[in-house]
Formats: sequence, C-alpha cells, structure tokens
Amino acid sequence: MKKEVGIATIFILIIASFSGCIVENENEIPGILIAYPHEGDIISGILNISGSAYDRDGDVERIEVSITQSNEEYMIWKQANGTSEWHYIWYTPRDDNGIYRISARSFDGKDYSIIFSVNVTVNNTMSNHPPVAGFTYTADGLTVSFTDMSSDIDGDSLEYFWDFGDQSDGQDTTMQNPVHTYPTPGTYTVTLTVDDGRATDEKSTNITVSATLSNFTIASWNLQIFGVTKASNETLLDYYADKIDNYDICIVQEIRDKSGTAIQELAAKLPEYHYIISERAGTTSSKEQYAIFYDGRAVLINYHDYTPEKQNEFERPPLEATFTVSNWTFTLYTIHTKPSNVPNELTNLENLTGEPSADTLILGDLNADGSYYDENDREQFINWDWVITNDMDTTVASSDNTYDRIIINNAVENNLISVGIMKDVTKDESDHYLIYAVFDSGAI
Repeated sequence: MKKEVGIATIFILIIASFSGCIVENENEIPGILIAYPHEGDIISGILNISGSAYDRDGDVERIEVSITQSNEEYMIWKQANGTSEWHYIWYTPRDDNGIYRISARSFDGKDYSIIFSVNVTVNNTMSNHPPVAGFTYTADGLTVSFTDMSSDIDGDSLEYFWDFGDQSDGQDTTMQNPVHTYPTPGTYTVTLTVDDGRATDEKSTNITVSATLSNFTIASWNLQIFGVTKASNETLLDYYADKIDNYDICIVQEIRDKSGTAIQELAAKLPEYHYIISERAGTTSSKEQYAIFYDGRAVLINYHDYTPEKQNEFERPPLEATFTVSNWTFTLYTIHTKPSNVPNELTNLENLTGEPSADTLILGDLNADGSYYDENDREQFINWDWVITNDMDTTVASSDNTYDRIIINNAVENNLISVGIMKDVTKDESDHYLIYAVFDSGAI
C-alpha cells in the first residue's frame, strides 16, 4: 500500500509541475527577403530595392531598410513602402562609388525579423553630366497641369518621378507632363526628380490650389464600429471631423450605437454641416446606420431610407438622397453590403436603381473584391463606370483589396473630374481608407 500511495503522490506532483509550466504560445518572428538587387550586383542611377515579407501568426506592420558602406557598422533604418510586397527607392548618385550593404528587416508589432542583407557595388560614371530638373505649372481650381522643363546636356533620355505632396500614387507620377487634381484646397510641395540612368536631380516648388465655385467633392468612409467608445475619444473625434471637413458631402458608414449619441458628438464637431441618418438595420444583433454629412453648398431635395422596406433583400438596406449643387442635380445611394452575399445584394441594388437617365452615383463599402466578389468578372452594373478601379487599395491592412467603391452612370461622366483615396488612416482610426471624387457642378 505504501508503494502505491507513493506512486500516486509522485504522479500528482508531476502533473502539478507540468501544469505550472503551461505558457501561451510565443510570438513567431516575421520573415524578410530582398528580391532585388542581388548579391554582388553593380548598380547606378535610381535603384528600386524590392522584396517580400511574411508573418505566420499575424500581419507585417512595417519594413525598414538600411544602406551603409560595407565597412560601417552603425545602421540607420528608414521605412520602406508596402509590407508583404515592399520597395524602397535609393538615389545612388548622391553617394560615392563603392561597395554598400543593403539590409532589410520586418516588424510585426512585437518583434523584428532576422536582418537580410546583400552587398552591391555603386558605379556611377563620373564623366556623365547630371540632368537639371525643372518644371512650370498652371492651376485651374484643384487641377494643376505640369510642364517639364528639365534638360540633360548629354542628350540622355530621362525618367520622371513626381511627388505631388498629397500622398497620391498612380500612373501620373511617372509621366513627363502630368495633370493632377488635388482632393482639397491648400498648399502642397511638389517635387520632380529626373534620372538619366547615371545621375539624378530634383526640383521642389510650393503650389497653392483653391477650389473653383464649380468644384464639388463627395466622399465615403467606413469608420469601423463607430460608436460611443470612439466618440468619447476627443482626439479621435477631432481627427474624423478634420478629415470630413475637406469634402462637401461625406457618407459615414458602420455607425453602431444604440444610444444615438455618437453621431451627435461627431456632428457637434462639424457645425457648418447638416446631416441625415438612416434607421438602425441588420438581421443580427449587430445593427448599423448610415449618415450623410453635407455642407451649405448642397441643397437636399429629398431622401429615402429603404429600412425596413427592403430588409429582406439587404443586410443593411441602402439610403438614397438627392441633392442640387449649382446647376447639377444628382441622386446617390450608399450601402454596406454583407460580405457573404455581395453578388446578390448588388443585383438587388441594381434592380432598385434600374437604368436611370438622371445623374446617379453609388458609394460605400461594397466588399467588392477578394473572396467576397470577383471584381474581374462583374455581372452587376456592367453599363456603369466603376471609377474607384480594381488597382486601388481601399483597406488599411497589408492585404490589397478594393472593397470600397464609387460607381457612376453615364449621365455623371460629364461632371467627373477625378477620384482618389485618402490614406492618412491608421488601424486605430479605421480599417478602411476614405474614398472620394471631385466633380464639376457647373457642367451640364
């Protein structure tokens, strides 16, 4: 009996010992690769360093790059563009010829990856005469036409890299003579960098743009569970109001607040705006509302809330509103589709709108990408113009998805000037970027 008791006691102690050693899974460090350049490459001019990163138990938060001469140990880290696929521009003519070490590391919010490095040789031919950057511009309201005035005494062909000072990206940033439309009035620093393949030069100028009386902006923003918690954060509320104030009309989506006080707190920060708000809608305990803020330039003609009338066709039925601005009258629909039912809800929305001859827009988080919707094989609104296009990323996460959309019918195309995405958004503020379009309200 004593032996058995002893064995049982030892067994219990062993179990107790192991139970005290149970710990949560440790964070897996992220990974990083430099795809280009390769070890031993000889480089010159503007170098686009690129690579990839991954994190098996989360998202990569940022990529950092350091460039040092091979005999230097002190490293200065600078943030690269992108995360899972990233790049960093190095203007090598600013540095002496020689051997350099390019290092990269990823960060997942908790740990840095192991540093990945390659050694390259910079060899910019010294006999080359560097180009001279220069440009002029003319502004018409928010739209600025740039004319390249750069020169190269050697007659080398030049590559162009424009930074318009408003976080924009796209095809116009590498054109010789781009035309760029700014989202809001203000002063912007424009920088043109020219590269002849062996040397670079840049020119920066501050330009001020102001909206003409006919320029009119419409935006949509999913604020990600906007309720009393976010509304009680004064800093966050000021941020939202400051961004919304840049647009004549701004749709706010994903309002979740039984009390109804959150939207009132936001409206108090926007005294120059009126707003309309839909009923709370949803087939589950999670109910949402839409709000449309509009300034004094817009005259609300009428609006219609399709909740509860169309609750059987949509998780969150659309809100419709008609406005007049100057000579332009238009109707907009806003909707936040259910991710698992996007094609059906868009079909129902198309049946609701029909094929209107009047100016009509659709804005909102349509979840029209990724696993929810095949954006390359659309079956809804095929005769309309999806002006927030498939190559635009509207989400803050490292994944690239165009969930948020602006869709216009043919009647609106004569008024459309430009579209864009406001990317000054962090994960604490929302998981979606704000989308917007600029219109000419004087066009007929």
